[in-house]
This record gives sequence, C-alpha cells and structure tokens, in this order.
Amino acid sequence: MTFGFQSLLWVVLIIQATLAVTTLPWQRLRPPEKVKCSRDHLTSFAGRVLAFKRNNNETFLRMRTDEETIEAFTLKHPGKGSAAEWFLLTGKSFESEDWKLIEVHKGKLRPRIRVTVWICDDGSTPVVDWQPPAE
Repeated sequence: MTFGFQSLLWVVLIIQATLAVTTLPWQRLRPPEKVKCSRDHLTSFAGRVLAFKRNNNETFLRMRTDEETIEAFTLKHPGKGSAAEWFLLTGKSFESEDWKLIEVHKGKLRPRIRVTVWICDDGSTPVVDWQPPAE
C-alpha cells in the first residue's frame, strides 16, 4: 500500500468512527415514580419475556434483554395473591383489568410481551413495567 492510500484509509476510518459515536447517543431511561431508590443505586433491564409463572406467593419471569443477556427475577409476595403492586403498564399504575392486556389466561402471557425491570441495590422488590405490543 502506498502512503497516500494508507492516509486516506485512516481518514475514512476516523470519520466513520466519529459518525458512529455521534449518531448513536446513549440515553439513560427515566425511572418511574414507583421506584424509590436514587439513580446511583438503580439498574434496569429491558427486553422480551421468555418465561412467566405466577402463583399466590411468587411471580417468576425470565427475559432476553436488549443487550442479549438472559436475566431471571422472582418477586415474592406471600399471601398477597399477585405481584401487581410492583407492576406498571407502560409506565402507569397497573390495575386489575390490565391482566387481560398481558395475559391470554392466568399465568400465560400474550406473545411478544416486553418488560423493563427496575432493580434497586437495597434488596427491595423489583418494579416490572409491562409493555404489550401495539396491536
């Protein structure tokens, strides 16, 4: 390779890298009001639900995150019947009639359900924000 060609190649690579960085800004999600810890003690996982089970004492979900990891969460709610008090639906309070928007029947989710799970590092119960697909 000639010196001129190598110089041109470096310029193209630098421009391409600069464009990639400037066109894909990193944005931090705003946590919902229901999350009570500060941002420096909070993490979130967003992605598609792979598995979901619920009973009167606990709710389990496994998800594939947008970062291509598999994460699993168990929300314990002994004697409460459901974990709905820690649920949101597209950022708003989860109401009893919202079950039909995420489930076909009890314990069976509708296809293509997404969630964002918000977790404080203090061991408190995670907050699950359900995002059903737009029909």
